[in-house]
Amino acid sequence: MKSLLGMPVSCIDTPALLIDYAILRRNIERLQQASDAAEIALRPHMKSHKTPQIAHMQIRAGAIGLTCAKLGEAEAMAAAGIEDLFIAYSLVGATKMARLVALAKQVPRLSVAVESLASATQMNDAFAAAGMKLEVVIEVDIGSRRAGVQPEAAVEFAEALQRFPALQLKGIMSYAGKLMYGTRTEAERVECAAEEGRRLSAVAEALRAADFEVTVVSGGGTPTAGRYRKGCGLTEVRCGTYCLNDHNQVDLGACSRDDVAATVLSTIISVPTEDRLICDAGAKALDQAVSDVTEGYGWLKGHEGGYLYLINDEHGHIDRQRLQGDLEIGDQVEIYPPRICTCLNLYDYMYVVEDGHVRDVWRITARGANT
Repeated sequence: MKSLLGMPVSCIDTPALLIDYAILRRNIERLQQASDAAEIALRPHMKSHKTPQIAHMQIRAGAIGLTCAKLGEAEAMAAAGIEDLFIAYSLVGATKMARLVALAKQVPRLSVAVESLASATQMNDAFAAAGMKLEVVIEVDIGSRRAGVQPEAAVEFAEALQRFPALQLKGIMSYAGKLMYGTRTEAERVECAAEEGRRLSAVAEALRAADFEVTVVSGGGTPTAGRYRKGCGLTEVRCGTYCLNDHNQVDLGACSRDDVAATVLSTIISVPTEDRLICDAGAKALDQAVSDVTEGYGWLKGHEGGYLYLINDEHGHIDRQRLQGDLEIGDQVEIYPPRICTCLNLYDYMYVVEDGHVRDVWRITARGANT
């Protein structure tokens, strides 16, 4: 793969994941500047890139650390030298507890979300046995109806955590996915960011009134990235997709196609009918995860109207009638994936391109780190 360095993109075999370096860098710098202006720390979620080189770009730009969904992702980032990690996920089971203790010995600062006494008990027992402390952040459900303590029960839950001497409560976190992914206009995104801050602030103030230390109030997401304002109540945001973006974010209005750094390079392999083209990027290259606002399974970059209306395991079906212009067997196309987080997890490597040539090849080290 390194033999491709400096070569034109057309030399890459397909399907392949491409990352536009200039757009990636601009996206990282833009959100960091917006967060700095709002005096809110940025702790990007790495599940959208799973790659050490991008993680270090975010840290160099000013991010305080990284957010991980799974323990395996955190282990991969620790191995890459990231020193401040937050696992925003409920950890349960003896195997995970042993791995968590080992990770805490490797990382200078580690914190974990907690939203059940069962998980808290296991973490406390594991860290007490190791003679260690673990920083925890209470996950609060402010409307996503996923995991999390209900806001009105946060104080009671914090009181229950006091019986676990190995756990140190630092604050609260939430993910307002149902709020932010329901926005369609810029005004709605700005208001959503403010509402998220209000809901989390109310929980934080209730905890402080009960004499609990709350230094971390963590929220955020890509649809509302850059819309958080100074004094909104959050101390940090955990946006993830923003660095690469995808067509789902374009359809939501959160970004433009010019802000999408990630595409899937594919080759037209068949023209079976007048109304259909077939490319070599199917479900195994794009994933089938789409939202109700994203039409199809991917849009062609630079080919207006071109989109994949159907995918099989190895085939992508392109609507030839809507495509402005035409394509022939052997032509390469770049496809904006509907959702980058799941698409990227299908690849071992990403080809970093600049000015139409391969700048570098980066291994996606946390690819498949699902445990």
